[in-house]
Amino acid sequence: MMTETLLSPELYQKNLDFWQRAWDMVKTPYTQMPDLDYIPRIPAALSNKQDSVLDLGCGSGWLSVFLARHGFKSYGVDVAEHAIELARSWASSENLDIEFSVQDICELEFPADSFGAIVANSIFEHLTYKLAEQCIASLKRVLKPGGVFIGCFDLVGTGPGEYFELDDQTHVYTDKGRQGMMLRCFSDEELASLFADWQIKELSKTSSGSRFLIASI
Repeated sequence: MMTETLLSPELYQKNLDFWQRAWDMVKTPYTQMPDLDYIPRIPAALSNKQDSVLDLGCGSGWLSVFLARHGFKSYGVDVAEHAIELARSWASSENLDIEFSVQDICELEFPADSFGAIVANSIFEHLTYKLAEQCIASLKRVLKPGGVFIGCFDLVGTGPGEYFELDDQTHVYTDKGRQGMMLRCFSDEELASLFADWQIKELSKTSSGSRFLIASI
């Protein structure tokens, strides 16, 4: 197994290209809500409906739609253009006022203090540790003072396929089906370090073994 020290711009672009290819194969939005035990808890944790909520790596928009159905003003961002097209189609079909845009979650383009809350479901697993640090810094910039972050960090393994490993244990896949995709499992200690200057209100395990995090700035 080959190990590389740094994630090069070329490798990062291959990761972005993977998500473009993956979503280009999807014909319709995934309109069935996932059966995840922590999802019903999110609206209660975001009790201030006057604040807008950013859905990070929204895909075809199920979490954005879920939040809009509960009365929140939601925004969704994803790097894949076709995913955003699907999300807009879904929101339009339900007459939901959701704004979607194509953005890199590590370099958010919103002004400072734009959102009262940010949600991220199974997103950070596709970042290196350094990219996670960069992403979290971007989140802090666009959150309002006192803003809340809610995230689920999946307990992932290597999965099938061929890959090489970066020095932070991020797997970069090279097989045809997942070429360029990055996959990494963050430990509880790493999550505590990444959010060290936040107020961690909860860091718990879900029934599947994933970690559920609520933190504020």
